[in-house]
Amino acid sequence: MSDFIGNLVLALLLVLLLRVLYAVCAMLVRTRDGGNIAFAIALPAGLLYIVVRNPVPVSSWAGLASGALLGAALLLSISRWQRRRP
Repeated sequence: MSDFIGNLVLALLLVLLLRVLYAVCAMLVRTRDGGNIAFAIALPAGLLYIVVRNPVPVSSWAGLASGALLGAALLLSISRWQRRRP
């Protein structure tokens, strides 16, 4: 059970990290500066390189999948809630 909860929390944190990374890269691209755009491309590429180079062993795939789905559902519900507010 602790493996399930640990991987669920890990997936939730990863979804949050991806959302923050997307927001930072979007802000960098909106500046229309070549250096910022290059950094916005290099940042996720560098993080992907680190993840592929040093994989983390997953002991509970069910926890990881449910955490990713729960995180995505939370992000979608929050974005829809923010659009409805005046």
